[in-house]
Amino acid sequence: MTEKSDLTQDAVLDTFWKVEKRDYQIKCIEEIVNSLNKNRDVALRLPTGTGKSFVFMPIGIASAGAGYRTCILCATNLLMSQMKNRYFPRFKSKVDLVAVKGIEHYDCSITGQKADYFTCTREQREACREAGYSCDVLKYGGELEKHNLIVTNFHKFLSTPIENKFDLVVIDDSHGFENAVDDKFQTLINYFRIEDLYHRHEPRKDKVSDLTGNFLDIFDDIINSMPPAQLTRKVADDDISKIAEIDKYVEKEELQALDTLDRGIIYELLYFIKNCKDITLNTFFVQKDYYNPEDRREVSLISRKSERYIKRVMPSIFANSRVILTSAFLGRISTHAQSCTYRKYDGSQLVTVPKEKLEIVKKWFDSLYIYEVTDLVGGSGDPFDEGVELIAKMLRATAVKSLLLFKNYRNQRRAESGLRREVERDITFIDDSYQTEQVQELVQKADVIMASASSRLWEGIDIRRLRFEIIFSLPFIRPPVYMDRRLSFPYVKRKMLIRLQQGIGRLIRQPGDLGVCVVLNYSKEPTRWSRLESHKNDANFSPDMRERIIRISKNDVCDRVKRTLKEG
Repeated sequence: MTEKSDLTQDAVLDTFWKVEKRDYQIKCIEEIVNSLNKNRDVALRLPTGTGKSFVFMPIGIASAGAGYRTCILCATNLLMSQMKNRYFPRFKSKVDLVAVKGIEHYDCSITGQKADYFTCTREQREACREAGYSCDVLKYGGELEKHNLIVTNFHKFLSTPIENKFDLVVIDDSHGFENAVDDKFQTLINYFRIEDLYHRHEPRKDKVSDLTGNFLDIFDDIINSMPPAQLTRKVADDDISKIAEIDKYVEKEELQALDTLDRGIIYELLYFIKNCKDITLNTFFVQKDYYNPEDRREVSLISRKSERYIKRVMPSIFANSRVILTSAFLGRISTHAQSCTYRKYDGSQLVTVPKEKLEIVKKWFDSLYIYEVTDLVGGSGDPFDEGVELIAKMLRATAVKSLLLFKNYRNQRRAESGLRREVERDITFIDDSYQTEQVQELVQKADVIMASASSRLWEGIDIRRLRFEIIFSLPFIRPPVYMDRRLSFPYVKRKMLIRLQQGIGRLIRQPGDLGVCVVLNYSKEPTRWSRLESHKNDANFSPDMRERIIRISKNDVCDRVKRTLKEG
């Protein structure tokens, strides 16, 4: 809200219709309304399953009804649909909730295919408008500007210039929005995707093979210029200038003739090349795979906007709006909020809700058990293989729905063959090739789910009846290539702890749920940072989960898990 608002708690509570008002939700609503009226941003922190949506949804509805432009942001289109079709109808509203998706979700009247950001340019849309085409992109393109109550996804919000700014922005699952901000200003190209595309088109000798072949030649030169032991480096301007010259080989008509997979990869490449043309606005890096640096197929090129550019754009996106950030685990609140909005928070400008721990929160994790295995490392064998054997033993001893989380896709794939051989249970392997809607459908039917900490499973997926979870190792991410290495560890540690808690928190969806999580550490050369015990007192780790950690040996954990799941 650009100025002090006159939103009232009564107006918010009057929107409740086909949903029960819970005392703790009313308390949170009161605190949020008071904070918004004092022109402050809010961080709403409640465990997964407590009904955060029924706190911010009525606030958004009442705000829009009072004439304030309100936008609710979701990680995915699946969550947008839930907001519009499942939650919104339970409230009374003076205004409609309008869902706005990205260009790629609408049909193009000219091509008969899904629209995209390369053929559906501003100039093309102007031509369509003048020609009088009935176009979904044109129809919905202005929706963000004219309605008072909008639900949209992170990418659409960050990518669309809006003149009629919002007064209130609600960010659901804001831990994901922080990652989306990073992705918005960074483009990554994997060597293997371009190489595979080249091999598919090289026999045809078409312009796609020319484009990808030329790109790979330059990519090879960049990789060859790196010392073997070096994992990241800035790319020379001369190499970037060479890349900027190669997009003349492919025209729009040829793009439209490609199949969906190839067209998507070409769009990624052309967008990267466009960034190469805007060399003054971008910084370019090359990054080898940490676990297999000699495999050039795993090397990536990264284009990132300058920090000066990002610090100029982000404040203009939020403008003077008030912001509500919501998540179960936010880590250090001020750091998280600043990473999302790029605002500087001093003193009372940011309020955490609820101010005092609610009774329901105090009891929420009473039936959560976190077992940290302390001695997986130390034997004569490979700790990774021993970890897989231990996972197999636990899965054979239990029969409940289970989730296996690996630090990265490489470990997930490596463990798969051993588990399928040792465990006679239905194993569902989730990777980033699945759309979020597909993942949601798969996990509901699954018995044992395998996923990595970077998969789509983290994008608001609800896994019903989940009772057992094994985290193969703490889900540390790689430091960003643009970050000073002296500052990188606090950054990756905070990200790891939030991701870890998001994973564990999926076990408890409502009061009375019983959940068991086992945390392993398979590192051949463990340090204190690879142990959960070393992080449990960190400010980014929830005290509620801290109290649930039990250290245990590998010889005892299987029986303890079996007994806990049976007896609680």
